[in-house]
Amino acid sequence: MALNLDTRQRAMLHAMGITVWLPEPETAPAVLSEALAAPADAPAAAPLADPPAARPVPPPVQEAPPPAPAAPAPVAAPTPARVQVPVQAPPPPAPVIPERERPPRRYVQQPVAGAPGLGWRLGPVRPVYAATPPAGDGGEGGWLILLEPPANSLPLPPAQRPGPDCARTALEGDAARLLDNMLRALNLQDHPRLYSAALHRVQPAAEGQEAPEVPALQPSLEALLRDLRPACVLVLGLATARAVLQRQEALGRLRAEPHRIAGVPAVVSYDPNYLLRAPQAKAGAWADLCHAQAFVTGRQMPPGAASE
Repeated sequence: MALNLDTRQRAMLHAMGITVWLPEPETAPAVLSEALAAPADAPAAAPLADPPAARPVPPPVQEAPPPAPAAPAPVAAPTPARVQVPVQAPPPPAPVIPERERPPRRYVQQPVAGAPGLGWRLGPVRPVYAATPPAGDGGEGGWLILLEPPANSLPLPPAQRPGPDCARTALEGDAARLLDNMLRALNLQDHPRLYSAALHRVQPAAEGQEAPEVPALQPSLEALLRDLRPACVLVLGLATARAVLQRQEALGRLRAEPHRIAGVPAVVSYDPNYLLRAPQAKAGAWADLCHAQAFVTGRQMPPGAASE
């Protein structure tokens, strides 16, 4: 296989030291015979003249772009005329009253700050059942139940109202029926002396208004106990117990300790509204009622027997 190499390629191979061996070209017989028959003195063919060298093409002349027109000088905007606005002086600050000079907030319950029973007032006493005579009959013994009525109570439909034979206290709805069932379990519906009274929270007087004079809680309660002379006071609920006992302990601690109010034994127990939310406390409430019943019947139980 013959290599078709031009002059430049052969020169490159020669410069790299590579020898290219090419076979001799085969001459046709007719051409060879004519070459032999040609006269010796025939002039040799003139060598082909070298092609004229290519003339260099000058690079195109680039014309310079015309100069950009000069930007017009910015014209300053006219300055608006300043309007003189009258400046109002700030109002003088309100005088600050030192803390020690502030008047104390007075409660309706007690005009003297820090007195016992502050923020509470004692409602009228009422018989719980129809068999109980009105208060002030001169008798003694029996029960006095102190409790707190529900705050912001709504009118109940007739189906949820306690019946006419139910215990008549400041409680309403299911709480009233629950207390009635507990009292009837001790056969107290026929007890000759069973009374109840409600403790109402007294809202503080508005700023700038004079608080009306209301009897203090402790003197009112002591006067009521001297009039009724009950054998035991049953205090229902934590708020009521703290108000009448002037203590701040938890309900479990108050239930476990013996108490006396103006010399009358007192037993602390759960609020019936709380028993509706926590039925597991009903056993402890029943033990508290049995403890109070022991004071009424004269069989006094040891202190803390009603606690769990």
